[in-house]
Amino acid sequence: MIPKKTRLTLKRVMWVFIPAVLVLVVGVGSLSFYFIHRLTHPAKTQLYGSPRDFQIIMQKPIWSDEKWKNSDGTQTVGWFLTQGKPAPAIILSHAYGSNRSDLLTLGVELYKAGFHILMYDMRGHGESPVNWSGLGTYEKDDLLSTIKFLKEMKTASGEELVDGRIGLYGVDLGGYISLVASSQEHMVKAVAVDSVYQDVSHFVSGRLKNIVGDNSTSANTLVDSKWTKELTGLTMQMYLLRRQGDDSAINAVNAASQKFLFIKGKDASLAANTTQELYDQAKGSKELIEVDKTRQERLYTTDSSAYDARVAAFFKEAIFGVAPKPVAVAKAK
Repeated sequence: MIPKKTRLTLKRVMWVFIPAVLVLVVGVGSLSFYFIHRLTHPAKTQLYGSPRDFQIIMQKPIWSDEKWKNSDGTQTVGWFLTQGKPAPAIILSHAYGSNRSDLLTLGVELYKAGFHILMYDMRGHGESPVNWSGLGTYEKDDLLSTIKFLKEMKTASGEELVDGRIGLYGVDLGGYISLVASSQEHMVKAVAVDSVYQDVSHFVSGRLKNIVGDNSTSANTLVDSKWTKELTGLTMQMYLLRRQGDDSAINAVNAASQKFLFIKGKDASLAANTTQELYDQAKGSKELIEVDKTRQERLYTTDSSAYDARVAAFFKEAIFGVAPKPVAVAKAK
């Protein structure tokens, strides 16, 4: 039997210790919910252009505003540039915190190369009617719904508009879902990704590091801890009402037979490192290029023209079989 004095001491310790633990748990949980709320509600950026801006220059692009249903009943909106006859199609998925207009010049360059082009706003971005981002937990399914929408499009004579070949392009979050979706859709023949992450957990960790600051060693160590990642994953599951799942871009590039182009910056950023890792893991036909500026930031004039030409050359070679011409912007590996 425990002596009375010892029991009293234990009670005093418990009365001090338990409230402190509760405060810590509630505080950490509240902070985790704050971060997830902030990440799932990125500031929406305004569209700064449309295919109409290129109508006079090209004299022929046939384009339309489109909307379609996702598998969960929500809606996606985008621009569709059509060749007006059966042809391959390329779907462009923008970066987190961006919108479809950031990929407009690339879309027009690919249209000029002979592809149908679909540019859309991911949920929580641009003009999407969905006001929150799933950080990849919903977006892969949205992209598969987008592919389904394309496959159902017809020409004026009733033919299938997409000739059985689809290419995917994406930046960071858009790149991740492009890789994962490509392994689940046989019509995808080629995938180009810029500054991509392996999975939702790595993407969220990278964004949290941006919030706490790259120079904060202790904070970054906490973000990278197994305990923080598990807590963040649980918080996301509760907040988004969906599990993260086990969709890994590494599994996708290991199992897929598509042709891949990986684009990374010349810096030592997390995105550059994870893009390199995915390139190393990819099987089959693959290529890695380094650029001074990735499309995680808005590109202008010379940078944009060279970048767009290089991506267009990849898709022409991968889908049409046209050998690419050397482009000075990048060094192929």
